[in-house]
Amino acid sequence: MIPDVHVLAIGISTERLAFLILNGLALSMLYILIASGFAVIFGITDVLNFAHGIFYMLGAYLALTVVDATGSFFLALFLAPLAVAGIGVLIERLTLHHIYDRSPLYHVLITFGVLLVVTDLVEIVWGTGTQFFQTPDALSGAATVGPIMYPRYRLFTIVAGAVVALATWLLFRYSDFGLIVRAGAQDQGTVRLMGVDISKYYTLVFGLGTLLAAIAGVLAAPFLSVNPEMGNGALIVAFVIVAIGGLGSFGGSIVAGIIVGLAQTAANTFVPELSGFVFYILLLAVLLLKPEGILGAYEIRDQSAKLSYDETIPPVNLTDRKVLSALFVLLLLPFVGLNTFMSMYGVGLVALMFVWGILALSLDTVTGYTGLISFGHAAFYGIGGYAVALGTIHVTNSFLLGLVLAMLFAGIVAWLVGAVSARLSGLYFAVVTFAVAQMLYELSVTWSDFTGGSNGLAIDRVELVGVIDVSETLTFYYVSLALLVGLYYFAKRIMYSPFGLQLKAIRESERRAAFLGYDTNKAKRRIFAISGAIGGVAGALFVTHQTFTSPETLVWIVSGDALFAMILGGVGTLFGPIIGGAVLIGLDQILTIYFDHWRLILGLIMIVIVLFAPRGLVSFYYIAQELVSGDRNPLVDRNAEIASDGDGDSAKPER
Repeated sequence: MIPDVHVLAIGISTERLAFLILNGLALSMLYILIASGFAVIFGITDVLNFAHGIFYMLGAYLALTVVDATGSFFLALFLAPLAVAGIGVLIERLTLHHIYDRSPLYHVLITFGVLLVVTDLVEIVWGTGTQFFQTPDALSGAATVGPIMYPRYRLFTIVAGAVVALATWLLFRYSDFGLIVRAGAQDQGTVRLMGVDISKYYTLVFGLGTLLAAIAGVLAAPFLSVNPEMGNGALIVAFVIVAIGGLGSFGGSIVAGIIVGLAQTAANTFVPELSGFVFYILLLAVLLLKPEGILGAYEIRDQSAKLSYDETIPPVNLTDRKVLSALFVLLLLPFVGLNTFMSMYGVGLVALMFVWGILALSLDTVTGYTGLISFGHAAFYGIGGYAVALGTIHVTNSFLLGLVLAMLFAGIVAWLVGAVSARLSGLYFAVVTFAVAQMLYELSVTWSDFTGGSNGLAIDRVELVGVIDVSETLTFYYVSLALLVGLYYFAKRIMYSPFGLQLKAIRESERRAAFLGYDTNKAKRRIFAISGAIGGVAGALFVTHQTFTSPETLVWIVSGDALFAMILGGVGTLFGPIIGGAVLIGLDQILTIYFDHWRLILGLIMIVIVLFAPRGLVSFYYIAQELVSGDRNPLVDRNAEIASDGDGDSAKPER
């Protein structure tokens, strides 16, 4: 009787409480399987696997295929995860196997490319529509659990999830395989000296992680819809739970999965308007109190977050003859092109290339020169767009005011993100930025009275000095070009100032920079705020031209595209990402015209660039120049990098 009294005191019956707990446990088991696979892969290989969600999705689709062919759900539960694990092993051998020694930035990008490829392949094979998976007859109906009747299938999910999680823990804790893998995670060099080929174990671990994700997909299929987008939701779940539990901590994933599953169920029941924010509220709370997560160990391997280069490609000078020639061509392009080979659409497309060049430039200032991997720059892009749209609707249609608001709000949010996450680096920082961007996306969707919700916001026109319509294509072209050139010059001056040298020192070794007396957290906050403000400019320009914005500008895919543009052009060069942004938009427009599944091709290009041209397109010019001239490699040696702003002014080290 005592339990009933307590339940009644909080206004919930015993039956309802039991139902909520069981629902929470069923959801928790799915979360645990999704996140534990993600945690296993990261804990051993240091790979933040952005393709993890597709293995969850593949598990559901392959199970659907097996059930259609055989009629047996239990056979599908056995065969589909094994098939997905085989696919995971193949993908690992073709991609990640070759780049484990590189920065996590390349791991993120190559797995993002795999995500694009596999998602489009799924759409080709199974279609884009939602498919429904019927609950197996043997598990249909309800069973008596204490005071309530509860669906048998969900009880099966709870038991199956617990058994799989326990078996995985026992595998790592007590088997020889687990011993070798755990030793390799702590000290790869020693394990190799003992004659163990640790790379083979990395492959097996990746396969195991995909197996766990696929099992979750099969178990989720009967009570969740099966569609090509389901992998995105699973990826977000994996990110948030492993960050709460501790990156790389299998036990932390279990604890966090239970907490998040129960909290999500409670929010869905009592405060449904907050259900989309439960993940992020819990994440931010944990990061503020214990940044490494509940059971995590901060920076498992200190070098895992380091981004450095064997060769440094210095930013080009605006006074360089080649640059001046290119700018002269761009200035004349609309006038010459419109009278010969270009349409107004073509002029607008080139202007959008400038916009994406600015977005990629903003990311390069923080990633290429500080080593902080941001996977949330869509947040600042979207904030800039909404600042212009809301300012135009509620205040004035002045472009200058909208631009100031975009930079101000994007910079403030970026500074706040930096204040929360400045203690972090590497992949922890990437997870925080990813979560913040997703939280803002959820806010833009749910706060429809202010943001327009999924319908977005439309504006009429944005004016410069009260008479010039910046939304008009020609005007937009020259305004975008001017801002691109100005922001490039600004970023270049920063990177060759004493502050910029401090950022490079942080990139190479944050501990050493701190030992020399630099306030590294303060520096990271500053550069992230600057980077966010530049990203806000890109968003402001995009909305000015499109005269429309929506939550799609905040979705995490935009952040992935910005990362790709930066790598495609050449990370850590400032001008390379601008080229990468332009090429990416050009590819996007061309591929969408001729191919329905253009992201498959884009993903393949992304994978090839990461594997074979890690310094991006700009490196091809220097390689060709060396081959033609026969001179020494023109790329500047990192150890002999000159601290000069390149325009004649030397930059003295900060004291």
